[in-house]
Amino acid sequence: MRLTNTLLRQHIGFYFKKHWLQQGKRVPNSTGAEEELAARGVVVVEPSEILKEQRPRENFHIPGMVPPPVAFDESHPLWQSEPAYVYGDTNVLLEGVRQAQSLLNTVVFDDLPLKMEEKLDQTKIATQLDRSMQQAVLSALVFDTEQVKTAIVKVPDRPAYKLPRTFGISEGRRNQLILSKLVTHCERFAGRSVNANRKVVFNARFLVPVVKENERILLDTKAESMIISQEPVKPLDTAIYRPMDLELPNLFPLKETVSIPVQNIYDWRNDYPISRNYKLSHPHTILLHCSPSDVKNATELPVSRDQIEGRTMVKAFAVAAARARQMYGEDVKKLPNPITVQAVQTDSKMFHFSVYQLNTLDLASSTDRNMWFRKAPLELYSQCGYVVGKPTLDNYNKDVLRHFAVFYSN
Repeated sequence: MRLTNTLLRQHIGFYFKKHWLQQGKRVPNSTGAEEELAARGVVVVEPSEILKEQRPRENFHIPGMVPPPVAFDESHPLWQSEPAYVYGDTNVLLEGVRQAQSLLNTVVFDDLPLKMEEKLDQTKIATQLDRSMQQAVLSALVFDTEQVKTAIVKVPDRPAYKLPRTFGISEGRRNQLILSKLVTHCERFAGRSVNANRKVVFNARFLVPVVKENERILLDTKAESMIISQEPVKPLDTAIYRPMDLELPNLFPLKETVSIPVQNIYDWRNDYPISRNYKLSHPHTILLHCSPSDVKNATELPVSRDQIEGRTMVKAFAVAAARARQMYGEDVKKLPNPITVQAVQTDSKMFHFSVYQLNTLDLASSTDRNMWFRKAPLELYSQCGYVVGKPTLDNYNKDVLRHFAVFYSN
């Protein structure tokens, strides 16, 4: 029952509360004891000054205890006096692919290499494997038991209005599950002879410091999953594709580093997460997540498809550059052997396949350029979810598994 004045009139609690309020208004009167002691030469002090010993504060580290937050100022262990442009996982380039081309000295081919296209035409997916993949898509995107608050969904025509949050499978888990299902089916397709030379690692971090036109640029990126292999991916012949015949875009009056945040706290070193002595240390294919909540523009405008593809190119370059410096030294410019990395980026529905070949780390070179081959994005399905209480997968596209299988077995 709710406590109201009407109820408390019949309850002793009413009187206790009123008495407490009344006594709280009393002002203590001086007894004259302190003045009498001062007149006799007796000093009156606070008891806390005598009973509590004043000791300097000491900080003890207890194992398992969460450390205090580190201040983002000159006291930070990674503080650098010279600021740098730091490109991270949540950043996208303002001009997308054009800016990535100019920044990384890379030309773009709007198709996969010829040998891969020929292999795609020759590859057939068995009906049993195809049906298994359809069930795997439902298992990953519909039947998974995770129930968390999903990302905020906004109405474009009403920017200030947010739709009610719903519970379901988070974007990160959807991407992780669908990629793991694809890798599993590719292992079944390729067979043991290929699987013995492949391994999947998760959350691989890459650090690549670059100096271009006296400006420090650090690529601090992560590959949510990466397939590593015993043998490197065979490089493509530059005499056939002739990257020097293609022109790089001109961003004038914009700078190549526009929209990349400037920081004083960064780790200025090269880092490739796999030891060179490990037999499966070569980068083969990176599997990237890119959901709407993962990336954002500094201007708060929606992220375009071109910016997402530019993000794929930068991450593929970071993987190849980190590996090149691990193999050939920190100061290498023109590589003795090009390094080729395959990349697959997805938001669990759209899949973007591309191949990046690093020929030079001299980003201002006029005699050599890097190459990036990209395929138009493929849609795995048009609708996947519950429709009138029934799990539904509409317009499943088996070409996604076919492309993934060719990439895996390349």
